Amino acid sequence: DAWERLAAQVGGDAAGSGGSAGSDQAYWPTSVALRARSFTAAGRTLNDLVAGGSREGAVWRINLDARELNGYAEYRQPAGQGAGRLYARLSRLTLAPSAASDVERLLDEQPQTIPALDIVVEELDLRGRKLGRVEVEAVNRAVAGAGASGREWRLNRFDVISPEAVFRATGNWVPLQAQQSATAASRRRTVMNFQLDIQDAGGLLARFGMQDLVRRGKGQMQGQVAWVGSPLSLDYATLAGNFNVNVENGQFLKADPGLAKLLGVLSLQSLPRRLVLDFRDVFSEGFVFDFFRGDVRIEQGVAYSSNLQMKGVNAAVLMEGQADLFRETQDIRVVVVPEINAGTASLIAAAINPAVGLGSFLAQFVLRKPLMEAATQEFHIDGSWVEPRIQRIGGKSSADGKTDPAPATAPAR
Repeated sequence: DAWERLAAQVGGDAAGSGGSAGSDQAYWPTSVALRARSFTAAGRTLNDLVAGGSREGAVWRINLDARELNGYAEYRQPAGQGAGRLYARLSRLTLAPSAASDVERLLDEQPQTIPALDIVVEELDLRGRKLGRVEVEAVNRAVAGAGASGREWRLNRFDVISPEAVFRATGNWVPLQAQQSATAASRRRTVMNFQLDIQDAGGLLARFGMQDLVRRGKGQMQGQVAWVGSPLSLDYATLAGNFNVNVENGQFLKADPGLAKLLGVLSLQSLPRRLVLDFRDVFSEGFVFDFFRGDVRIEQGVAYSSNLQMKGVNAAVLMEGQADLFRETQDIRVVVVPEINAGTASLIAAAINPAVGLGSFLAQFVLRKPLMEAATQEFHIDGSWVEPRIQRIGGKSSADGKTDPAPATAPAR
């Protein structure tokens, strides 16, 4: 900063005495070599840094190695209305929680000097999670009708590539509409269209710190999500969007509290703990599924679905209801149809129509077959993810016209 102030002052003097605009660049160095145990710039610290750079006009080129990163970068200084451009090819980059927060604050300010980005990192470590190869192309541009300070951070490409999955997304980060409150209007909203191609669902969850939740699993998720806040920090309370999930040939394992616990609820591991089931062996050791699929809609952090389906060797499972991702609660209706004969569960799982809903489907299909109806069991799950309450639903008509009573609700432990 001190060097830039000196250069600007000298350049201003030169311009005042007949020099041309931008003549201060003549006083800037054309090459730099640096070795430092600790180097701090713009609030960021690099440790054990070795760097060598050169300048040609408004373009800087630099090779650098430090504990936090290694690679090559080019920076083109802003010119006219342009915000400059940063091109980087890094073999590794580590962003600690504090560094990630710095990036969020920088982007949230949306200054006009934030450059366009063309960055590839072979191994990105974000908040202690090794994400794999990351490719980013982004520009910062004015938003029409948003005033002089309104800027849009547009992601033309955001790809995360690992052995377990490939995540591809595009999107933007824009100011909230002017009709919002003053506090809300000063914040920005992330919108992201994504596709996740999964090679190993269990390995992918383990990479994000959720080990031993799912074994194997291959498939795809795709859709659009949006939330208020930074692209680097998902805000469940304002999350909205929709997506489709279709994963095949996997197994649910034991789930711990937190977001992972929802998988425990969906895999029905809690059922055998409180209820005497004819198909206890189907769920107690983790449901092995041929597929897990369905459509999910999210509004203000609450996820809704009317057609979640699992198909295993011994049963088909159909679910509808909602899960509050912010409060970590659920209200789900579950129907389990055991395999009566070859193909029964497959037929059930393949036939459900998301436009019809679970209730209509049961009335139109399952309840027309007495044997299937007798074996089918229905449950209601609510409460928190950590302590779900499970109620077995009766109400099916018997021969004497009476209904089977439902047992008392009991929390899973």
